[in-house]
Amino acid sequence: MRRACLVLLLAAGASAGACFRGTLPAIELYRLETPPPTATTDLARSDGLALLDGGIAIAAYRAPGIYGDAAIPFRIGETQYGTYPSREWAIPLGVMLGIATQRALETRPITTGPALFDPPSDRFSAYVWRGTIREFEEVNRDAEVWAAVGLDVQLVRAADDSVLWTGSLRREARVPEGTMPAIIRTLSRLANEGIVDLAEQARAAVVRGSAAAARR
Repeated sequence: MRRACLVLLLAAGASAGACFRGTLPAIELYRLETPPPTATTDLARSDGLALLDGGIAIAAYRAPGIYGDAAIPFRIGETQYGTYPSREWAIPLGVMLGIATQRALETRPITTGPALFDPPSDRFSAYVWRGTIREFEEVNRDAEVWAAVGLDVQLVRAADDSVLWTGSLRREARVPEGTMPAIIRTLSRLANEGIVDLAEQARAAVVRGSAAAARR
């Protein structure tokens, strides 16, 4: 909490100082760490699983409220929010999560076709992966600093906009260092691991659905 309160004081001081000196704090830009690209896999032959025909268009994650702003948010306790005055995302958060999802689905395919973030054409995308950001912030609890990530996702059939599968994740981890690079690193890890888990859940649901359809 002391850390976040200091940020609020610094923000107020910066605003007041700007009126007299005409200067503002230097902007710090951050982006999420993403796993390196993997070699192209044979999507139609992934572990022998029955995959959906077609490809997946991955949309940028919907970022309501402060999550749609460039300023990086923080939370004090469970209900009080703020944003850093001089620390921002270099790329919109919803875009970075879409890219991370493409990386996850490259190695855990759900469809016979590719999964592409923001494809140039939806012509070959029979399905859409839609996500919403519920939490993505630094959390200050007394003297401890945490990172929290919460996402909701849907796998939708493009032809009729019907939802085939839904999933959610919420994860937290303490950040002992309490520095912004360490917070970003922890948020990245929580997001990447969570998206991988969601991809596995979607794959399992696809297998169950395909098996049930075959029995019918």
